[in-house]
Amino acid sequence: MSLVNRLAVPLALGAALLAATPPAAAQTLRIGIQSPPSTLDPHWLLNLSNTGALRNIYDTLVARDASMALKPGLAESWRVVDDTTWEFKLRPGVRFHDGAPLTSADVVASFARVPNVPGNPNPYTIYLAGVTGVEVVDDLTFRIRTSGPTPILPTNLTQIFILPRSVTDLGNPEFNSGRAAIGTGPFRLGSWRANDPLVLRRNESWWGGAVPWDTVSMTPIPNDAARVGALLAGDVDFINNVPLQDVERIRADQRVALFAGPSIYAVNIYPDVERDDAPGIEAGGRNPMKDVRVRRAMSLALNRDGIARTILEGLADPTDQAVPPFIFGAVADRPVPAADLAAARALLAEAGWGQGFGLNLFCSPNRTPRICQAIAAAWTRIGIRTTVEVVPQANFLPRRNRRDYGVFVTVFGSLTGETSYLIGSQLHRRGLVPGLGALNFTGAGTEAMDALIQRARGTLDDADRARQLSALVRQAADEALIIGVGILRSVNAGTAGLTFDARADEEVQAVAIRPR
Repeated sequence: MSLVNRLAVPLALGAALLAATPPAAAQTLRIGIQSPPSTLDPHWLLNLSNTGALRNIYDTLVARDASMALKPGLAESWRVVDDTTWEFKLRPGVRFHDGAPLTSADVVASFARVPNVPGNPNPYTIYLAGVTGVEVVDDLTFRIRTSGPTPILPTNLTQIFILPRSVTDLGNPEFNSGRAAIGTGPFRLGSWRANDPLVLRRNESWWGGAVPWDTVSMTPIPNDAARVGALLAGDVDFINNVPLQDVERIRADQRVALFAGPSIYAVNIYPDVERDDAPGIEAGGRNPMKDVRVRRAMSLALNRDGIARTILEGLADPTDQAVPPFIFGAVADRPVPAADLAAARALLAEAGWGQGFGLNLFCSPNRTPRICQAIAAAWTRIGIRTTVEVVPQANFLPRRNRRDYGVFVTVFGSLTGETSYLIGSQLHRRGLVPGLGALNFTGAGTEAMDALIQRARGTLDDADRARQLSALVRQAADEALIIGVGILRSVNAGTAGLTFDARADEEVQAVAIRPR
């Protein structure tokens, strides 16, 4: 199947949807969210909390449906002109919240801003890898020049928010104050301060159609029990990230409904494979994880089925690859290795670490602490004496970016629906190709692997590219460069009468939450 044809074909994902009854006030939607946005700047700090909230205000050229299939966004069409040129046509009549019309010049200014936001701790530049320039053809037509064939460009552009050129010279403070928070999305900014509710107002002239809510408030409720309690008490109408221990309770309550479906988020272990002095490793100044046999032993020690069944309440799928098996370029039929403590100990002994060693496992607070405890227990049983340090959310990413971790666990989402995102950002060496290796904090990668990654990312034939990407995913799993643990599921709940297709990217898009 050709690239252009594939853009219209959904991925084979389903979404379970249970029925509900309308909320008391159909014009107001109150959402309790686990993690609030940390900014209103759509090009600052790439993470789910930010992109999920800001997609209510800003739009992208290419959009995704709930199952990650591509669909037109601000661009109504696109085509390949030649190996290094794509042409996009903007929708006519689209206006920003301040009334200014959307034009090609706004796209040029937005693209130019992405790599130039000072001090950005997790930039969006990975999504513009290979882009060398944008040329205006006319107000509604522009061409994107690339350094070579870039088949994933439309997919990547689902993550680049478009701003009016009048604000693209402004910085993070102006966006956070609300002055520059101007998009084309279904809602305008009402009010926001860090850790306070994000209040949104209906954009009556949204190009995407009728917006069901006059006002939306997205209130941070990080405590799981409090978030569920707020829903059951009627204080909010909808919550995301339902704690797994409360799923059956919600299913049994006729006042509320559960909205669950596949997720692109995976729980992964990231071992430092480069430095002898990796933090948290107690092995006489050496780093045992540089040896593939040690990493394989660490993987073999894990009871992935047990973690998925007991800790994750059956709402996860065990795997040792770092991406969901259903996305483009993954290994769809890879068997999940069973825990084998004897084989793990034998590998450690073969690598010269039969006496074991010590390590501190650094853990993201987002959905992983209990999983980290299970990992630590498994590793301790094979002689790797493991302690767990849960790092507060505000510190986790800055410390990761400084490479303060010898081995860490976090949840990672292949936000584009392609494995090329993880492979290009985490397995390509840093600093060699703009946009690639941006999230490589373990030192993984070789010259040969870099070449394979670049070749796969530049292959226009879909079937060939899928084979190349699958081979890289398989290599990463076989060598335990990233150790997959399990694929999560998107689990949300709402008051009776709401309908919602749980999104694989786990974003909460208020325009998609509707009364029945």
